[in-house]
Amino acid sequence: MASDIVLTNALVVTPSGTIRGGIEIAEGHIVAVADDHMLGQARRKIDLGGKIVMPGVFDPHVHFGLADKIGEDSMQADFDHATRDCLIGGVTTIATTTLLGREPLPALFDQALRCGTGHSWCDFKLTSVVNTTEQIRQIGPVTKQGGISFKFFTGYVGAQAEAFGMNKDGITPGFFYQACREIRAAGRPAFPMIHAEDPYVRGILIDELRRSGRADKLTAWAETSPDWAESLQIYTYGLIAREIGCSIYPVHLSAAESIDTVHELQAQGFPIVAETVSYFLSTSATEMDAKGMGGKGKIQPPIRFERDRHRLWRGIRDGTIAAVGTDSLTYSASFKESVDFWDCRVGVNLQVADSLPLVYDEAVNRQGVDLVTLAKVMSEHAARMYGIYPKKGAIVAGADADLVIIDPDKEATLGTARYRSGCDYSLWQGRKVRGLPVMTFLRGELVAQDGEVVASKPSGRHITEAMPA
Repeated sequence: MASDIVLTNALVVTPSGTIRGGIEIAEGHIVAVADDHMLGQARRKIDLGGKIVMPGVFDPHVHFGLADKIGEDSMQADFDHATRDCLIGGVTTIATTTLLGREPLPALFDQALRCGTGHSWCDFKLTSVVNTTEQIRQIGPVTKQGGISFKFFTGYVGAQAEAFGMNKDGITPGFFYQACREIRAAGRPAFPMIHAEDPYVRGILIDELRRSGRADKLTAWAETSPDWAESLQIYTYGLIAREIGCSIYPVHLSAAESIDTVHELQAQGFPIVAETVSYFLSTSATEMDAKGMGGKGKIQPPIRFERDRHRLWRGIRDGTIAAVGTDSLTYSASFKESVDFWDCRVGVNLQVADSLPLVYDEAVNRQGVDLVTLAKVMSEHAARMYGIYPKKGAIVAGADADLVIIDPDKEATLGTARYRSGCDYSLWQGRKVRGLPVMTFLRGELVAQDGEVVASKPSGRHITEAMPA
């Protein structure tokens, strides 16, 4: 019986290495990965002309619903529109946080699930943001709904914490200890994520540097978060997680010292899975200042310096960094340009369309990172952490046929012209890259091609389980 699609004449990136050959797909799943002559018959055959086939990208770190207006309507609109950019960028699965607040955790989870179901163009997971002691007690019920990841904004205190739905003390070690016990008691492979960044010294430095009147604002912003700020919380909260028996996932690591800390703790057996984001790998505060990005480049933690970027890439190569996300938000440039730099919102707008082109170009063309390592940090490791590997994150028989086809020779200029989400600014406007996603398959369906969404309707699903190993 003929399969649905056979892709031939490709360089296929599998978990164990690359092969010259192709992929056979039937009923949304990979049937075989083999030399071309060993593949079966299919109703459609596509000769890829030597292009690269990688597992579809899994972006483990986005924030839908945090738009110009924050709420359920904005979250649904983000699923409707932002996930189109996911497909253009080769992203086939995302993990987004629930909305921030003090409502019951299961209700916030259900709300996000409603927003995504029937509206998302890519598959998705949900990360619950835990802000209150009442929500800690609701972690177990959320794991039964399919939730596996729980976000803790440990880097926030005072008014900033209260704006997120926490009390002014933020996520204290005691709070986190109780949460880890609930995660462990749930009896499922769930894990805590932390925004690691000391908030106390940062507050002092923000006040000082704000008064300085410096013109190099993004460089000054980088100086508000000391090199050790992430390490302090990685170590503190990592000790708690190890004591309880949880893996810990510090997100968007930005500093060279943080990677050294993670590397040392991993060598001691700490269960730490580290993430960075594409813009920390792709630029520096100095470069962003030179481009006049101002508030558009104001992120927390900050874009740092070349020495940090180089250490992040070394962390990719040596395995210290497991995953790359984007930490994407969806509010417009008006929240960056209409107020003073020091008062504008932190965070960067939707980055998913550009993440793979940026990281591929830097990794393969400049940093000498091999394709297998690239696939692991862009897909496999996050899928493992979120409990959906090898259904997602790998090109193996039985997995979902989530694939991105990369033309390694195709050049492009990044910027808003590539976006289909309505996103109105880009940190990468005018940046040239070589190596571009040209086709995206979601569960065996061609959903994006040559920078356009070609699927007729959104077919993304909430993914709760991996296939049987």
